Amino acid sequence: MRLSDYSETSQVATFVTDTAGKLAAIAKGSKRAKSPTGGALDLLSVYEIVFSPSRSGGLATLREAGMKEHFPGLRRSSAHFYAGLYLGEVSSLFAEGSEGTSEHFDLLVESLRHLARLEADEVPYIILFFESHVLEAAGLEPNLSSCARCGGDLPKRGAVRISLEDGGLLCGSCDGGVEVRPGSLAALRRVFESTPQSVRRLKLRADLLAEVSSLLSAALIYAGERLPRALKFAKPRAARSWRRWAPPREGEAAQSTERRGESRTGRSGASAGPRAGKRPRTHKRPARREDGG
Repeated sequence: MRLSDYSETSQVATFVTDTAGKLAAIAKGSKRAKSPTGGALDLLSVYEIVFSPSRSGGLATLREAGMKEHFPGLRRSSAHFYAGLYLGEVSSLFAEGSEGTSEHFDLLVESLRHLARLEADEVPYIILFFESHVLEAAGLEPNLSSCARCGGDLPKRGAVRISLEDGGLLCGSCDGGVEVRPGSLAALRRVFESTPQSVRRLKLRADLLAEVSSLLSAALIYAGERLPRALKFAKPRAARSWRRWAPPREGEAAQSTERRGESRTGRSGASAGPRAGKRPRTHKRPARREDGG
């Protein structure tokens, strides 16, 4: 999923594997034609590898690597290539350790196969499929059938609200969350029910596609606790709008209330203190499902 030069003849490669989770290994001499890897490694390809783990917990050593599957279609356009990089990066975020990584590996390979065959205007749909099913594989998909906070029934009509902090939709009795339009919610449910073949047939309106895409990006970022670097290239619009769905960070809600109070009393120009850099997240994360679903 990632390659970097270690020396003139060697590379450092990061793999998503079917049994060992995320693996970073040094491929010594991989750029030589007679290397055990058969030449330089290539991004977004399936390899069968033999490696020696590091005793100190550092980089493993790649002993052998044989390419089993390549996806030339991912080089058809920048949209295909950046989407492939994004899928790989997201998969690596959820492939830590070895438990359950075969499901993530199979999902990634299946998605790359379909991505390589799609037209450029269909690329956003396979990304939606992959994002939703990565969350399912991790047991972190949002609850879209009942209130995630109290378990109550959802409103029958009109817009509903979703809270990533609570792990899904909210009923009318629970406050908070961000409003989701009925059309976007219907589309989101269809995405979670989709297959790689059916998702491309959704043909959503541009505004619904943008809202569902932004919401799924926010859910992945919240669950994975990291902003994928490839997001701004694969999904530039979502990279600008995902924070709409994110729970407020520490101190932001209090500062917002203080500013509203100052506005009502006529005070202006008051400073809330120096702006902090990256604030630590303190809100709760949805619990992982224990039933393996």
